[in-house]
Amino acid sequence: MPTIKNNFHTHSKRCKHAFGSEEDYVRSAIANGLSTLGFSDHTPYPYADADFGRRMDFEELGDYLDTLNKLSEKYRDKIVVRKGLETEYLPKYRSYYEELLGKWGFEYLLLGEHFYLNDAGEYGNTYEITSTTEYLAYARTLIEGMKTGLFKAVAHPDLYLLNPFAWNDDCKRAADLIIDTAVSTNTILEYNANGFRREQICYPDGLRYQYPHDGFWQMAAKAPVRVIVGSDCHDPKYVWDDAVELAYEKLQTLGINPVCDL
Repeated sequence: MPTIKNNFHTHSKRCKHAFGSEEDYVRSAIANGLSTLGFSDHTPYPYADADFGRRMDFEELGDYLDTLNKLSEKYRDKIVVRKGLETEYLPKYRSYYEELLGKWGFEYLLLGEHFYLNDAGEYGNTYEITSTTEYLAYARTLIEGMKTGLFKAVAHPDLYLLNPFAWNDDCKRAADLIIDTAVSTNTILEYNANGFRREQICYPDGLRYQYPHDGFWQMAAKAPVRVIVGSDCHDPKYVWDDAVELAYEKLQTLGINPVCDL
């Protein structure tokens, strides 16, 4: 287990699929001995041209930021609270991402590609991929995002592998592209503990978790890529739990020594 306990992937009830207020998560983090808690609720879009799923309304963004500022001050003697967001990279919104880090004052963005641009130039849903050939489009969108320098880390970079297909050359090629770009751009890849909170599923090549995917991370272990564990907690009780500890154990088995800060 790490000597310094931090987590930078934290949601709250604002995203409409999590439980608890921001303060509930801060209190849980303090109780579990964390030094830093970074919030990364899903980014709302002010003028979205598609339904990007459950997340806070854009009108809540200011209150979210104000709440984190107040909690940072209230608990400054007990924990560091950092202000972030988890967002897809979609090229047409690049100026908006820059504004979030600029005039809005967010400290970091996590690149969580739940939606991506497919080969037809349309939005693809990472949870609804119908062929492994689409994995390359997912990877290309991640790559473009990493190359902007706007994102500290890629959240669950192997999320595409939750779809009902066996590990094949498309899976490997997408993993290669993602890992190589993370190395060249010095972007951190997140080993996501939330996958361990889900039941294992029987895939064509065997029983496994949806993610993290062993094949992806065995490849990452052979590259000089920085890795961080993210709780991806959607309930205060998961800020630091058995799933997080299992994630650290798995990385140790793989020979990966994770970083503890962004």
